[in-house]
Amino acid sequence: MKTSNLKTWIALGLFAIAVLTIPLAARDGYIIQLLNIAMLNAIVVLGLNFATGWTGQINFGQAAFYGLGAYTTAIATKAGLPWISTPFLSVAVVIASSLVLGLPTLRLRTYYLAMTTIGFGEIVRLIIVHWEPVTGGTSGLRAIPGISLFGFGPQGQIQHYYLLIAVLAVAVLVAGRIRHSALGRAMIATKDSEIAAEQSGVDTTRTKLLAFIIGAIYAGLAGCLYASSIRFISPDSFSGIQAVLLMTMLIVGGMGSIAGCIIGAVALTLLPEALRFLGQWYLVLYGLGVIVVIVLAPGGLASIASTMRLRLAGAR
Repeated sequence: MKTSNLKTWIALGLFAIAVLTIPLAARDGYIIQLLNIAMLNAIVVLGLNFATGWTGQINFGQAAFYGLGAYTTAIATKAGLPWISTPFLSVAVVIASSLVLGLPTLRLRTYYLAMTTIGFGEIVRLIIVHWEPVTGGTSGLRAIPGISLFGFGPQGQIQHYYLLIAVLAVAVLVAGRIRHSALGRAMIATKDSEIAAEQSGVDTTRTKLLAFIIGAIYAGLAGCLYASSIRFISPDSFSGIQAVLLMTMLIVGGMGSIAGCIIGAVALTLLPEALRFLGQWYLVLYGLGVIVVIVLAPGGLASIASTMRLRLAGAR
């Protein structure tokens, strides 16, 4: 085994050990809950990366798909359906929604598509708010049944933490496999130059639609887990502000980078809580931090290590 590969595996092993021992060091249930939300955000941002990071389409509809997955799960389980059916129902709902949105709109170019997805997100939010007998309106839905597979399910924040770590790991593996497949190469070609990709035989409309659907599936499954682990949902969790925040996580972490998706989601989920001691000023520092990262590291936080390594190699 090459020395560089050995170092990479050692680093990954140490990172895995650190991640798995976090609940032992941080016994505060609130911190573990924040980490759980950060992992759910990471899954949603990984999904956003398919359409935006790899295919170059500006998509502000990811929060709406997140909400559709959450509300589908909440409504189904409160109606008495077994939890095992909810991931399939959530995926079915988001696939149908992404087809309805994607088929007529993905021929549009970047900014027009962005405006369309903003409109879609607002439509979903208004349906949730005004369909009060089913969705609970602005008050949301409470006492949502938890995750349960044949009577067994995680109890408490720590067990949910390990479940979400496992789901996030699977989401990362699937994203990595897709990135190195023919579909992944077609996504990158579409992002680099749509016209050149079409001339090379890539069906760019089909590629964009598949990226959009896969991203929606990630968001729908994350929404399913969010509703069942937090056990309370409201329209505010899936609003336009959340859509902008998810896009910011992708940009700050590193657009097109799997590691960047996770780094951005974790950093921007935990940072507001870490700055709470500043009172209302925390938003100023939070905004400045985001601007500094975007200006000084256009490739996102994930690019900082590689940039420093290249500079050190050049200095030798």
